[in-house]
Amino acid sequence: MNIDALLDERQARIALTCVTEPGCPALSTHLRSEGPSGALAGLSHDQRAADRISALDLAQVLRLAEHDGIRFVAPGDDEWPSHGLPDDIPGLWVRGDGRIPDGEAVAVVGSRAATAYGENVATNFARGLAGLGWTVVSGGAYGIDACAHRGALMEGGPTVAVMAGGLADGDLYPQHHCNLFGQIAETGAMVSMLPPGEHPSRTRFLARNRLTAALSRGVVLVEAASRSGSLNTARQALAMGLPVLAVPGPVTSANSVGPHSLIRDGEASLVTCVADIVAALDQREPACL
Repeated sequence: MNIDALLDERQARIALTCVTEPGCPALSTHLRSEGPSGALAGLSHDQRAADRISALDLAQVLRLAEHDGIRFVAPGDDEWPSHGLPDDIPGLWVRGDGRIPDGEAVAVVGSRAATAYGENVATNFARGLAGLGWTVVSGGAYGIDACAHRGALMEGGPTVAVMAGGLADGDLYPQHHCNLFGQIAETGAMVSMLPPGEHPSRTRFLARNRLTAALSRGVVLVEAASRSGSLNTARQALAMGLPVLAVPGPVTSANSVGPHSLIRDGEASLVTCVADIVAALDQREPACL
């Protein structure tokens, strides 16, 4: 791709999602000082980025997106969240009939290796939140994430899956959840910082966690072992000044270590019901039955 051939800011933003990794440290600086086209030109001085730019077929990326009903949403678009997202995100790829959440959204996350207790809590919390009009945000993974999405769907509410790879059919991870992703797209959306054709990696999962928190008013941590990726989502929320709400579990369970440590250290509020969550997010007194 020839940078000089780019016609507008939108195309430059699309290109940036194709040639940089989510959370690229240099991207935020370039975007703030030079705008999308200037950022693309500035990044071209790095050999690795320059190689990706020269190999980029923007028309092919857009064809892939159109084939699977994927749209690109940029700052300034009606669908872009009004509360603002980190400025190192040039735009988001979205698939589904719903919109990127803007306001009444809460992330429900936790361990992939969830227990029956955690699955029950996540499902019921998500159902209750959806019934109150909240959009449930999670990461589309096995365990707690899947239960959160399914709970919201049971109530007929929208849910948003934030993905660590592209949104084309062949990109979706885990592939075992393709039916679930289809259901999510009917009333909600799948969201990614990456274009179609890209696959998850460890660093991309970490960037996904940050976006999950950024799209939400707060994060509910249901279960998490000491090294669980969902703990990273909670840490990202804390860094953004967002409330983290943790569900207590059996002291004999390894999946209780994460929530209990956040509660013990004063980093998370203990929640035991949907009313606790809503009260913490709205700063009202809880009224659990």
